[in-house]
Amino acid sequence: MSKPERTSGRASKKRTSGHASGKHRTSQSRVSGKPKRRPDGGPSEWLVPIRESSYAHLVPRNTSPAGSNGTPFESRLRTGADHLPQVDRKVWRDRLAEFRRRKSVAFAAQPAVSGLNKFAPLGPTVVLHGQAQGDPPVGGRVSGIAVAPGGQLVYAASANGGVFRSDDAGATWHAMMDGFDIDPQGFATTSLACGAIAIDLKDPRRVYVGTGEGDASAVFNSRLVNALPAYRGIGPLSSDDGGQTWTVEQVDAQSPELAGEAFFALAVDPNDRDSVIAATTAGLYRRSRGGAGPAKWSRVRAGLHCSVCVASAGGVVRFLAAEWGSGAQESGVVESSDGITWKPAGQGLPSLKMGRIALGVRPSDPNVVYAFAADADGALHGLYRLDRTDDTWKKVRQVPDVLPAKGHQGDYDLAIAVDPEDASIVYLGGSFFSDHQYWPASIWRCNIEAKNDSLIASSASIGTHAHADVHVLIHAPQRPNSLWAGCDGGVFLNRDPRASGMFGSRNTGLACLCCNFFAQHPTDPGILFCGLQDNGTARTSGSPMWENVGSGDGGYCVVNWADPKQVLIFSDGIVSRATDGGLSQSSWADQEFPWALMTEPIITTPYNPANPNDAKMVALGSGRKVSSQLQRVVYISSDFGATWSATVAIPTQSGIYSMAFASATRLFVGTTGGEVFRVDRNGSKWVIERIDNVSTGELGVTGLVSDLAIDWADSSRQSVYAVFGGMGDYRHVWHFDGVRWEARSGPAGSKDNLLDVEHNAMVVDPIVPTHLYVGADVGVWQSIDSGKTWQPLSVGLPDAPVFDLQIHPVRRLLRAATHGRGMYEYRLKLSCVIPSIGGPNGGRPIRVFPAA
Repeated sequence: MSKPERTSGRASKKRTSGHASGKHRTSQSRVSGKPKRRPDGGPSEWLVPIRESSYAHLVPRNTSPAGSNGTPFESRLRTGADHLPQVDRKVWRDRLAEFRRRKSVAFAAQPAVSGLNKFAPLGPTVVLHGQAQGDPPVGGRVSGIAVAPGGQLVYAASANGGVFRSDDAGATWHAMMDGFDIDPQGFATTSLACGAIAIDLKDPRRVYVGTGEGDASAVFNSRLVNALPAYRGIGPLSSDDGGQTWTVEQVDAQSPELAGEAFFALAVDPNDRDSVIAATTAGLYRRSRGGAGPAKWSRVRAGLHCSVCVASAGGVVRFLAAEWGSGAQESGVVESSDGITWKPAGQGLPSLKMGRIALGVRPSDPNVVYAFAADADGALHGLYRLDRTDDTWKKVRQVPDVLPAKGHQGDYDLAIAVDPEDASIVYLGGSFFSDHQYWPASIWRCNIEAKNDSLIASSASIGTHAHADVHVLIHAPQRPNSLWAGCDGGVFLNRDPRASGMFGSRNTGLACLCCNFFAQHPTDPGILFCGLQDNGTARTSGSPMWENVGSGDGGYCVVNWADPKQVLIFSDGIVSRATDGGLSQSSWADQEFPWALMTEPIITTPYNPANPNDAKMVALGSGRKVSSQLQRVVYISSDFGATWSATVAIPTQSGIYSMAFASATRLFVGTTGGEVFRVDRNGSKWVIERIDNVSTGELGVTGLVSDLAIDWADSSRQSVYAVFGGMGDYRHVWHFDGVRWEARSGPAGSKDNLLDVEHNAMVVDPIVPTHLYVGADVGVWQSIDSGKTWQPLSVGLPDAPVFDLQIHPVRRLLRAATHGRGMYEYRLKLSCVIPSIGGPNGGRPIRVFPAA
């Protein structure tokens, strides 16, 4: 077994500029009842320590940007050093296309036998007792919702899990983009990152989806992606059969491509379903069909547009759109009657310091328009109303603080809906309730009244039982008492929003949870723990319905392989320890550490039943304050986290990003600056040696070391594999034999090498250590010759990024945590008793049982 518990990997991708998805929200400590700590210095204190990865330079070491190797990311960010390449937005689509081609070849090469081995889902399809008031079931992040007339047929577009459909008003959901293996060469379902969805209300089988998540667009622009993945889309999709099949639609040759961009909203012309307006990061686009040819999208307005809506009365259609300005270009609202020619909407909208805008209108009344705006820092700018009687925008007074001061996040979660029957009732959605209450979602009902030539809001909070970080609010058509909300916790429905109604969970089957890292029971493969983005840590005993056991943003998890009742989980700078297998809330005890990275690596020793005492050894890569400076350190415990007896200072200014125990006396450490250290215990001391720059053959690239994996073929435990994130060089996997480094990413210019995309996780088969597996932002890859050649191993696996890979030590199951579609497992080749050739059990035979 290479890594019985997660031994390395990149930090949880967390929201950056705008600080979204729970990064400021902290949950309640199980023991003391006090809120967990969080940075109070505002955005810079929260964001700067988060290392970027996906779009960092990965370049040959001798050509790395000046000062990037070993220089703190904070310094490079503040000085504007050239460490963030200008990545072509089409690169994501192109990498996916190449992956498609290789996957098709690998699929065709498999023997045509029944029962083809492929990845199978493990859940979670839903997480029970989620982190919202009332402990409702929760799902993953949802960016858009479309509701058909009657309210029974509902579509949900998830941030990285594709589109889900419900035919029973959200009671159950079914994934609609998992047809990737029916046609391995089909490209339409490649991107599961969704930002917007809309339907033809007269025929709700016609569905439009904008791929690429607009809510996370600021993440992509700043290239700080360790919090939320800023995965780009492949452009607009459409379906004529309710999501059973999808078509990638074309952009005309005169307009910038939408592949690699992101969508915020879609608006369908109620009189012509082939006419659709899209608000995207590349501009305002219009879909039209000319003659018998295919529909095409054309850009009708440049600039980032963050909202679009449509209303119709008396046969007249009016589109409204909001531009998110930057620099000299101010934010504002425009309108059009044909979707082609646009002009400013109304007069007097104050654009000074205005940032993102969300627009709201009654579908049957274009004469009253609302603009809900955040300022340039993500705080509340105001709510404004345009009345056609005087064509002037007026500010609504006494609007509730939908975006609290310590949360802001208005560039990430900003939503508005207007009551379909009463234009004076408006619903606003933001982050969380207040600076002191992080559980209730920030959803408010505002009743607007005209008093003394002013508009005054009387408001009431109605988001009590919904998950925080609200991305969309929408009514079922012509149903004012059916208000849907999409948020970081999935989908919620309020059936009486005008009065005393509360939101209820609608998340069963909404399997779009964003998994970070996981841990597994050493002998019972059904017991798993997994850290989830903004949904805490979840546990299962074999059911697809998991249960929440930890709060905040879940990260690494560790199970003691000799005493599986002992469990450690990491969340928001706190390590929590349980002694009953995580079954009861009362058993968890929290320990705080200086917080250096969003998700800090915490690992244990290799599975070795012959030496059960080794299971007590764990290490945490973190930091400590020394003279007001954060020093990078590894905390080591010999009693499985009850106490931390040793602190090993790592001589680096970069962050500790990945770690792997080769044995109880040897530890490898990787950093954000491309450094690799070997740490050996010598008596009571730990001796540190930097090995990435050995004179006999240094590591050939510089970049973020996203993972480390021990080479079990080397009984001396000198050998290790290093895995790199970033882009710019296909050589993402390197091998160190104790003397020199060698690229193990396949031959250059070959179809047998790795794609140049971020690689996040690696595992070496302890039984057959020539077999390697890596998890990337595009698929799982396998090498059967120690990295000389690579092929996709992704049959049955959704095209969501893979953040963690492990092999179950007894059942021979390769397991993958995807960031957007839950967890999956793949049955490796089975045997009865296989003599070890230097694996983690010290060379003794291993009994391997058939998979369950």
